[in-house]
Amino acid sequence: MQRLYISPSRVTATCLLTISLTSTTLATPIEIVTPKDPQPLMRFAASELQRDLARLFTASPTVVTSPTQAAEALFLLGTTTHHPPTAAVPPDLPQLSDQGFLLRNTRCANKPAILIIGGSPTATLWGVYELLERYGVRYLLSGDVYPPGKRDVHLPEIDRVFEPLFRARWFKAMGDFAMGMEGWGIADYRPFIDQLAKLKFNRIRIGSGPSQPFLDLQIKGIKRTSAVLWYGARFPITPDMPGRKLFGDEKEFWNPDLPPPGAPYDQLVAAGQRHCHELIAYARSRGIESSYVGSSVTDFPKDFRSIVPDAQTVHQLGELTVAPGPKAKPDDPALNEIAAEIIKAVINEYPEIASYGFPVGTEWPSWIELYEWAWKELDKRYGIQAVMPLEEVLRRANARADYPGGAARAVMEVKGHITGLYFLTRLWTSPDVLPKTKRPDAKLVVYEVAEELYPVLSRILPKNAELVIVVDYNPTRVLRRRHVLSTVPTKDVFTNLVLTLQDDSVGVLPLLTTHALHQLVGDMRKAGIGGFCTRQWMISDHDACMAYLSKASWDPGTTPKAIYVDQISAVCGQPAVEPMLEAFRELEAVTTALEDHGMGLCFPVPNMMTRQWSPGPLPKELSEDRAGYKRARAAVGKVPEPATPEGKAYVRYWLRRLEFAVGYFNAIETVKKAATSEQAAKDAKAKGDSQACRVHLTEAAKQASLAQTTVSQAIEAFAAVAKNRADLGAIATMAEYVYRPLKQKADELRAECAK
Repeated sequence: MQRLYISPSRVTATCLLTISLTSTTLATPIEIVTPKDPQPLMRFAASELQRDLARLFTASPTVVTSPTQAAEALFLLGTTTHHPPTAAVPPDLPQLSDQGFLLRNTRCANKPAILIIGGSPTATLWGVYELLERYGVRYLLSGDVYPPGKRDVHLPEIDRVFEPLFRARWFKAMGDFAMGMEGWGIADYRPFIDQLAKLKFNRIRIGSGPSQPFLDLQIKGIKRTSAVLWYGARFPITPDMPGRKLFGDEKEFWNPDLPPPGAPYDQLVAAGQRHCHELIAYARSRGIESSYVGSSVTDFPKDFRSIVPDAQTVHQLGELTVAPGPKAKPDDPALNEIAAEIIKAVINEYPEIASYGFPVGTEWPSWIELYEWAWKELDKRYGIQAVMPLEEVLRRANARADYPGGAARAVMEVKGHITGLYFLTRLWTSPDVLPKTKRPDAKLVVYEVAEELYPVLSRILPKNAELVIVVDYNPTRVLRRRHVLSTVPTKDVFTNLVLTLQDDSVGVLPLLTTHALHQLVGDMRKAGIGGFCTRQWMISDHDACMAYLSKASWDPGTTPKAIYVDQISAVCGQPAVEPMLEAFRELEAVTTALEDHGMGLCFPVPNMMTRQWSPGPLPKELSEDRAGYKRARAAVGKVPEPATPEGKAYVRYWLRRLEFAVGYFNAIETVKKAATSEQAAKDAKAKGDSQACRVHLTEAAKQASLAQTTVSQAIEAFAAVAKNRADLGAIATMAEYVYRPLKQKADELRAECAK
């Protein structure tokens, strides 16, 4: 026999109606009621709720389209226009946007019920996840954490409408380095996309540079014939490398969805495009739309050099692309035809996505000196001179003294962007471009426009275009220029701010940016900025940060500390809270410091470690960074052993990750000792002191070998807690750019000693 009662122990400010059992051998019958003929996302929402209710409670949930007498409690799912035909769904539902949802404790057929109504099936799915969080489930990027044991079924007292503060919540998926997500197959993406949906992210950014195998091209009879990952870098998996056991039978780190390196181009690009289509489709099945972001309409694969007017090599990693030189004006017919074909190829290959993004320039603008001409052309079309005179635009750029590279770079950027803005918008609005694609209504997303041009954008950008702004590389640097956010034309142009979780220049070191992001999120709300796009390569450090962005997107009262306390206590237990908070404080302090002096420190290029091969001690700021990582690790070491496997894994991750960071700095210090001894040997040799030369050379070889061992141990510590292929890519990168160069240097010095 079963009975309903109000549990006295649960009568609190959030009173819970409890369904208890007289016998623990019986499970409470629960029904999840959906509309008739539910849409796929609605069916998925019901299945998610069914699975987790069975895991959380002594319950036997079933999915029905009409409630029965057998049920003891009901969960009613639907949308404002398609919901279960029950009296519990009021005719005067609150007005909801397509992203809004309602959670309401109610009654249906004289039974307790929870009403979950969304403005769309996607919003209903978010409502399910919100409810499950209130039952104690926590969503990490690597999976879900459930409260221990099973409890009696209870329905929370709630009557609340949820509407997002930021309508666009992007995650940057594909990137350009092995330590990011470009090495992920669709099997790796699927569980991750599931977690993004649970965190209520609603967009992913796919696509990347023109050298990559995700877009086939044929222009003016010339067919593209080559494509690479990671700017052509190769990462062999060898028996001696640290972390080797993680890679199974792989002989080279690579995207598992693509044919191996060296495969014919046609096979490579066909697999790359299939990979993107599968990612787009899976994301859509979880209510997440995709945006394809091309690198530029002024950078082209080098296959097309012969048809690019005044073609110049773009001096980027690998030098794999060409761009028009200064002799090619933006209205050059040949150049416009090539760029138009790029846009049409993207849209026609991926017509199923929501938007298409392009920057207005590159880091190497070719058309700087054409800015006056381009401004006059834009003024003829849009009357922008009356809004902001060109002279004022340049004056403001010249006053941007706090910009990396100084005012001179800011002025160059603005000039290049004026020309790029003219070129891109002229192309996009041409009758020969969008009308001749599968998506004549395609939405444009414009990236990285210089801030001095914000006042004129509402006149220039096409209708319904969106803007993505960067301001600076990472959050603490953006905060120094936070005044820029108030100048964005958010009332006229939907704007997204890039929020960096982990910069590629700081690279493989553990970082945490939550408090800096918290300040920026507050500024975004004040400025009316409508969305954000994360920027990161590695992802495993960012469970707390992503949880913060997830909650702060809906609740303005969200704070980093509240998120930290909630996640730590839910995953590791209450005793872990204080030491983990201490660790996170130290980690955020190191992150802030590295975002100043650490730019380029671990950039994933061949001289990633050998750039440190110079005589002298470890620089003071790097020594302080190491001390901060040591303090963070010591704090994690004070966490009592959690009771659950998830808690143990959470603490172990941070112990090993911070051990890696300390070891990496130790390796840098030892490298510098080796370089100091090597220089001393050279100096002694120049003075004709062969005995001193040999002593110093022997010491250099010893220190180089120690650096090799130290970095190997550090990488192994990281490998012990690697969570995904971004981590594996980082390990493969360090094997190639850190471990092997040190091994080679140590071997050379030992050979020199043996002479």
